[in-house]
Amino acid sequence: MDMKRIPLLALTIVFLFAPALNGQAQAKKPPGPPKSPANAAIRGRVIDGDKVPIPKAAVSIPEFSLSVETDDDGRFTITGIPAGKFHIEVHVPRYLPFISEEVDSSKPFGEVRITMYVIPSKEIVVTATQTEKMFAETPVKTEVITNTSIERKDAANLAAALALTTGVRVENNCQNCNSTQVRINGMEGKYTQVLVDSSPVMSAMTGVYGLEQIPTEMLDHIEIVKGAGSALYGGNAVAGIINVITKEPQDNHVDLKIRQEAADGRPATDIGFHTAYVSPSRNTRAFLFADHQRRAAVDIDGDAVTEIGKLSSSSFGANLYNDFPGIGGKLKLGFFRIHEERRGGDQLSKPPHEAGITEWIKSDQLCFDSRWDHTLSGRAHYTLGFSYMDAQRDTYYGSHQDPNAYGKTRNPLFNLSSQLNYQAERHLLSLGFQYRQDKIKDEALGYDRLIDQTYAETGLFVQDEWSPIRGASLLGGVRFNKHSALDRMIVTPRASFLVNITKDLGLRITVSTGFRAPQVFDEDLHIAQVGGEGLLIVNSPDLREEKAMSLFAGLDFGRQWGDRLVQLSVEGFRTRVSGSFVMNEIDSTDSARVLQRINGSGALVAGTSVNVGLMTGAGLNFSSGWTLQRSRLDDAEPDFGSRRFFRTPDFYGFARLGCPVSAVADFDASLEYTGPMSAPHYAGYIAEDRLERTGGFWVANVRAKRSLSFAGEGCSLIIGVFNVFNAYQKDLDMGIDRDSGYVYGPDRPRTFYVGLDLGF
Repeated sequence: MDMKRIPLLALTIVFLFAPALNGQAQAKKPPGPPKSPANAAIRGRVIDGDKVPIPKAAVSIPEFSLSVETDDDGRFTITGIPAGKFHIEVHVPRYLPFISEEVDSSKPFGEVRITMYVIPSKEIVVTATQTEKMFAETPVKTEVITNTSIERKDAANLAAALALTTGVRVENNCQNCNSTQVRINGMEGKYTQVLVDSSPVMSAMTGVYGLEQIPTEMLDHIEIVKGAGSALYGGNAVAGIINVITKEPQDNHVDLKIRQEAADGRPATDIGFHTAYVSPSRNTRAFLFADHQRRAAVDIDGDAVTEIGKLSSSSFGANLYNDFPGIGGKLKLGFFRIHEERRGGDQLSKPPHEAGITEWIKSDQLCFDSRWDHTLSGRAHYTLGFSYMDAQRDTYYGSHQDPNAYGKTRNPLFNLSSQLNYQAERHLLSLGFQYRQDKIKDEALGYDRLIDQTYAETGLFVQDEWSPIRGASLLGGVRFNKHSALDRMIVTPRASFLVNITKDLGLRITVSTGFRAPQVFDEDLHIAQVGGEGLLIVNSPDLREEKAMSLFAGLDFGRQWGDRLVQLSVEGFRTRVSGSFVMNEIDSTDSARVLQRINGSGALVAGTSVNVGLMTGAGLNFSSGWTLQRSRLDDAEPDFGSRRFFRTPDFYGFARLGCPVSAVADFDASLEYTGPMSAPHYAGYIAEDRLERTGGFWVANVRAKRSLSFAGEGCSLIIGVFNVFNAYQKDLDMGIDRDSGYVYGPDRPRTFYVGLDLGF
């Protein structure tokens, strides 16, 4: 048998036998409460998958017509239970119903602990319209990465949290500093807008390393909108939007997280903490988090030059919420600070300019934000938002002991936004204004580079969501953008349509337009080392904006049988880009090669994705998502004569299976596949530039979690392995003259880890 087919065969077997596994899990129902004598009381607690208490859950014993509601701490008591056999049922909107095994009241039992599982299709999402809506009711497809899913991935940061998401890939772009970018449906990271609580606080500078700098301690969940279906967001959200939703407390708690990893024998430590306070009136709520990560450098190929750089990162922040019920208002104040130092190359103990090759970045970010929500009446609601990010860094991008390769960057970012929503019968009208100022001053004097630019962008939008009949809605809008790098206003109309064909089947169609202004992008602020020289990117003086038109269509099916939920999604996407940005090498100085960004003729990205899911109240959870796409330039790019998008596979996807084993642990296993792709390989370690065709990668991950009791408090022990079979790039460049950008595939080799979560 062809060994390359074994992972695919294993995945097929898992998928085919998932219903059988589900049947076994269903046959062995969730453990019921311990037995009770007649006319005794049952006491218990109802929590969700994140261990958060669920208030006002309906707990009942149907056989005896007894029912109660849980209190604010999720606790309940049912008294006066007569002799006989019965079941306990729990029903909560948006959650799978819980039905215990049969109980004989002639035997004693103690306190009951019941965990409820969210029905994914009933998730509340906010990104598309800035109003809370059920997923099944929003015309714009929004995928949610829940807090439980983030926890199961044992993700330390936003980059890791985005893994195992259909159509989404996070890639490592540098062997020295490990800069990252996220691709949605094959489009480069520049086409995706990353938000924090719906505010675009990711700047050109922070975008270089930002995906790794946002710790999961500050995340509640992540919402992903593929495509520019909503007029609420800027024209540069062509590929989509990633909205990081931070935590808003619902109860009082303290949580401590400790993770220790070993990649190729080298350690990495992550210590996280967060606490929440809710006042007795529940009107005042506060959340505080802190996180520290430390990672040793990893040299995989033994050439004394790192593949994974060393890193030290500390972050902390807080959110404060206060409700004003008398006037229908809500105020949020927040801040976070992230300090990080990373370094890759060789001779890491020496100053950067005394080493053979070094990429060193010391960055500091301080962000303040506020938001005011005010309901004026049953029909009108408005929001005012403000954020300010002060980001700065010191850098060294150099080799061969170059004393002039030091640099300094300052990138303050200011955002102001407002939105008014008005409900008029079957119409939800939205009007809004947004202003963004991005000031970039970057000095790299050794490369004769000085960037001193201030970009200002003003956006006005109007949007209407019309629901003519139950189960159908049309979201139409237009956005007017004026960018300081352009001499005219850009108009981008967008429209989305939803129809629920049946109660289990929904159809969504989106047509949208977008643009990218000719400005400085995140990759321009990273100087890769190639052949002992820097690789600079500059804009052509004649560079004009890119324009894009996208089409998305998708079917979502979800049906629940008892405590089983089956989901299937099939979607197609197509994006036509005119005047697409491509790179052309134009110059070479004593210290650098220079690539110039110019307008190409155009490009087309099209494909389809399939996602399946199976979940049961017994805890079995299977999901799998696969994307097949084609990304091509209209005309070949000038350096290698290729029409393919670089570093973009035509086929990729994942499968994941989670299954609890009673009294042992919760087990998770996942399989990720990245198909072949074209990757530019510049001369240095090799004799001359060439375009490589890479192989595909299968990456397997396993994890086990066991709940324990520590000093009367709940805690969990986690052990796992990332990249079990050590699937990693085999043709790495070596030495100080290597092409540091020639890196593809998995971002780390086989990595063992152990963790402890402790909650109070």
